[in-house]
Amino acid sequence: MNSYPDIKTAIYLWQESIHGNISWNTDVRSREYIFHTNGVGDAALKIAGYCGLDSSKAYVLGLLHDYGKIQNEQQSGIAHFIYGYNAMKARGFDAIARVCITHSFPFNDIKFDDYKQYSIQDLQTAQSIIKNIEYDDYDRLIQLCDMFFETNNIVSYQQRLSCIRQRYNLSPQQTTTLEKGVEQNKAYFDAKCGCDIYKIINVRE
Repeated sequence: MNSYPDIKTAIYLWQESIHGNISWNTDVRSREYIFHTNGVGDAALKIAGYCGLDSSKAYVLGLLHDYGKIQNEQQSGIAHFIYGYNAMKARGFDAIARVCITHSFPFNDIKFDDYKQYSIQDLQTAQSIIKNIEYDDYDRLIQLCDMFFETNNIVSYQQRLSCIRQRYNLSPQQTTTLEKGVEQNKAYFDAKCGCDIYKIINVRE
């Protein structure tokens, strides 16, 4: 089996995740989930086309990176990155499983104190999975595109970070870690694309 689904299958799985999200989430937050995941997929596709990556793969990875939000992680006690990883591994889509984990951690040496909203067990599981992964361009691309979609708007990463910090009451240390990761990724893809990627995906600062 391919390590990621074709676009038709990916859209089916995305729609499946939407129905699951709607079953437990508010109408507003479910609409935001739809906008966010679709936006990340579309942005990844566009940037990939500029820098020689497989646009179809990038789109599918972006569309499904938050598949784990098909369930309520606060009620289940299972972090969305663990649920998504396990669900995609069970289907044989290892590339999707991988990005379900890596999109949540800009660096593969997880500092547990930065992620107190998740259980130690889930963080230990994530660490055991990613500690030996060398992040590739697809991991970095989805991490980056994840930082441009907030509520129902496409925003600069600074605006997105501000919202995330307030929503999850992030510590200064965790905010700095996230900011360092996105700054590095943006500089990397700006150079790889030969332009400011904001122009590619129509981000207005």
